[in-house]
Amino acid sequence: MLELGALVAGPDLVLHGQRLLPDEALLRACPADLRGVPVAYAEAVASDTRRPVKEDQLTPHSLAFYMDVVASGTVLGANPTDSPDRVTAMLGSDFAENSLDDHSMWRDYGMAEFFWIRETPDHPWEGHHFTLQVHRLSYWGGSIVNRAIRDRYERFDRHLRFDKLERLLGKHGVPLEDAPDVNAPTFTRHWQPASQVSVMVFRAHEEWRQRRRGDDRIGDVYTIQSSVSAEGVARDRERYGRQDSRELSGRSSSEP
Repeated sequence: MLELGALVAGPDLVLHGQRLLPDEALLRACPADLRGVPVAYAEAVASDTRRPVKEDQLTPHSLAFYMDVVASGTVLGANPTDSPDRVTAMLGSDFAENSLDDHSMWRDYGMAEFFWIRETPDHPWEGHHFTLQVHRLSYWGGSIVNRAIRDRYERFDRHLRFDKLERLLGKHGVPLEDAPDVNAPTFTRHWQPASQVSVMVFRAHEEWRQRRRGDDRIGDVYTIQSSVSAEGVARDRERYGRQDSRELSGRSSSEP
């Protein structure tokens, strides 16, 4: 299996010892328009018990979308290991396709991005992971969200507060564990073991985060990413120790 390396598009973070490309740079490099099948809410518990979210209890309905993703490890039923054609069948054909070389490729559906790798051009694409670039909402609002997702979940707010998401997931039996991350304390990471989904939360402003647009707030969810294995989390805990995100972030005094 190839290492993904610089394929991940997102904030100026460090992955596998490499600093990633800024999200804005990738969007400028790929100016194509960044624009389906609903997935039922699934409790990520050992018994695999599944029950639907009562969306009329969630305002806005986009909260149900984030809960579905964290609990099931899918986006509208699209798995991180699915082929490009399979993901397109679920999310639609309105995407920007990007590639840094013959071995890696990702498709940008606005907020959701799916990533693939392959050994050689003669090999088929293998699904690697997906990332929800939730922070983009603070710039462009809900219009950045893929049409298939909006048709199912309707309105998307510009901010997703981590405390609220964590509380709702906990009430439905989907707990999040603190996971150490190289980007702490600017970001903290929270991991759902059964679905192998991680949630990155913005915790502190830095000079390099000055923006012309957008309104990132401390305590906002920044990204949601799939395919974070237990082995990977264990390696990070061995490397960085068991970081207590509440102590690092001072959650009780986070911005509203």
